[in-house]
Amino acid sequence: MGTIKKGNIVNFDMKKKFKYVDSLGKGGTGNALLFKDETTDMLFAIKKYETEDATHKNEFYDRFVDEIKILFKISHPNIVRVYNYYLYPEEKVGYLQMEYVKGSTLDKYVAFPFDDDWKEWEDIFKETVLAFEYLEKNNILHRDIRPQNILIDEKGNVKIIDFGFGKVLSTDSQDNENDDNSIILNWPVTQLPEDITLYGKYNHTTEIYFLGKLFEHIIKENNIKDTFKYNHIIEKMVQIEREKRYQSFSEIVSAISELMIRENFFNDYERSIYLKFASELNNHIAKLSSQIKRKNINQVIEKLQKVLKNNMLDEFIQSNSELISCFTDEFSTYYSRVDIEYKTVEDFYKLLIALPKDKKQIVLDNLYTKLSNIDIEQKLDDLPF
Repeated sequence: MGTIKKGNIVNFDMKKKFKYVDSLGKGGTGNALLFKDETTDMLFAIKKYETEDATHKNEFYDRFVDEIKILFKISHPNIVRVYNYYLYPEEKVGYLQMEYVKGSTLDKYVAFPFDDDWKEWEDIFKETVLAFEYLEKNNILHRDIRPQNILIDEKGNVKIIDFGFGKVLSTDSQDNENDDNSIILNWPVTQLPEDITLYGKYNHTTEIYFLGKLFEHIIKENNIKDTFKYNHIIEKMVQIEREKRYQSFSEIVSAISELMIRENFFNDYERSIYLKFASELNNHIAKLSSQIKRKNINQVIEKLQKVLKNNMLDEFIQSNSELISCFTDEFSTYYSRVDIEYKTVEDFYKLLIALPKDKKQIVLDNLYTKLSNIDIEQKLDDLPF
């Protein structure tokens, strides 16, 4: 083998063989088949793109390529995983090798209490929202929200599939997004939101509406409205007027977290530690420079550990800015008075590291919701440079 230089095109021509197992169904742009990789013994769903519509053959093939680009940009436990792709541009045919999800579509899911892997409808709802929050943070619209595109595997895990009509947004196009196909595809609706009827726009706020309508239907069909914990969240998601709706999937995640806390998910001692620390932190930030970008759990814990180490001989935290920076860098002004007790921060840190991962996330979600209510400093827009 010769020396490889940067920029060289390297061909892996060895053919990979899969054993055909079964058909998984046919769609408007092709079908999906189940194959087995006999080297790894893994099952894969391979989606074949091959439209019968000669008029839109090129357009649909481009959509298939776009779907591949989207799926290779994302990685989330509640979104179907993609492994490989095979394209034949001259024939306008392609194949997408994906994770095989054995289970049922959202509308066919049945919760069996005697099954170790069963999940309540609240869990299914939460996982679906988390998947769409992830897409939102990555500026991706799904645009084909319907039961067939939300699968539940045999362990009760949600898997979002089919990004054939997905769209990656640029930062300055979110408010202008519109696509007649996406409006038609989203299911089921008897009334469209004002985003579409008045403004002709389709963005993440619109997807909140359609996802809410979908779960509203699921709740009705399964006759669980009296027991479903998140009815009030669904009701806000499906408001026709977009200003009355949640403005982001992150807001929905926070609303779910707040309810879990109110339901004694935390004991009185844990709640008191959180409330004392959250109040102190909130009261020492005067203005934010912009909307908060959240830090992940490990970043927060690591930074808090450093603050405690730097102040371990003091009764009070000596640098409020250092403490605030554990959670956000988007603060423009803060109060420098040295009156945040070391013990308050230490108790919060000990609470955080002792909690299981899901509770850690709830604590941070609620803390960030509180901080997001701080005023953002207004900047002048008419400066010449």
